[in-house]
Amino acid sequence: MLLDKALSETKTVLKNATVIYLDTHKILLDLFQHPKSYGMKYGIKACCGYGGRPYNFNQKLFCGTTKVIGNSSATAKACRDPKDYVSWDGIHATEAANRRISTAILDGSISYPPFALNHLCSSV
Repeated sequence: MLLDKALSETKTVLKNATVIYLDTHKILLDLFQHPKSYGMKYGIKACCGYGGRPYNFNQKLFCGTTKVIGNSSATAKACRDPKDYVSWDGIHATEAANRRISTAILDGSISYPPFALNHLCSSV
């Protein structure tokens, strides 16, 4: 509710401005929880990582690096099909996930008040 109050106050102070809140967390959480709804396979498993199920993530071994873990050498490698993953490396979203987030921003489905930003773009 603090955010609602701050947005309301901002709209009062900046009367000639259009203030829009984009809830990118909402769609990212939905991508993680329901990847198949977006045509993806893996919500929480990192495409580029090391560590097995369910996350394929090890905070000591980031994407593209090799280290000795235990008594053997381990490398965090990229998957072959990043379009099927929400998480690139356990921290960042994949290009495919970012595309879906961008679409939601442009079509207004995650904005408050609902507002399609693509209406602000002029066709050339």
